[in-house]
Amino acid sequence: MKLIIMRHGQASWSAPSDKERSLTEQGVREVSNTVALLAGQRVDFIFASPYLRAQQTGRIAAEAFGLTVETLDELEPDGNPAKVLDALPDSGVVLLASHMPMVGYLTGLLCDGTPKVGPSFQTGMALVLEMDILAPGVGRVIERFIP
Repeated sequence: MKLIIMRHGQASWSAPSDKERSLTEQGVREVSNTVALLAGQRVDFIFASPYLRAQQTGRIAAEAFGLTVETLDELEPDGNPAKVLDALPDSGVVLLASHMPMVGYLTGLLCDGTPKVGPSFQTGMALVLEMDILAPGVGRVIERFIP
């Protein structure tokens, strides 16, 4: 199984709430550039946080891969990475559009078995993890895409 963990692109600070922050023009470019770099990947499913900027990120990827975006509440910035694993299919190639610190926590859980330790992601960045089963501590980063 492969899991592509992607942070949303740069987001505007002018919004009524954090959930409503949208991608800036630069954020759209970041996501579009990363998705173009991912073009050689097969993607079977796309899940995104319910926050607007992650939904926009997911839609850009979905358009490129001919898929739809499924909303996964567990992908919110301060969600529980273990609950994310429980909600995902256990096979195929899954792209997740989420936020810091969730993307770092999820990577830490999958690669090191520790959800509170993980890499920092710049906006629009994606890591591709490979694993035999979807479980803590068994993932390995095989590619990194930076816009």
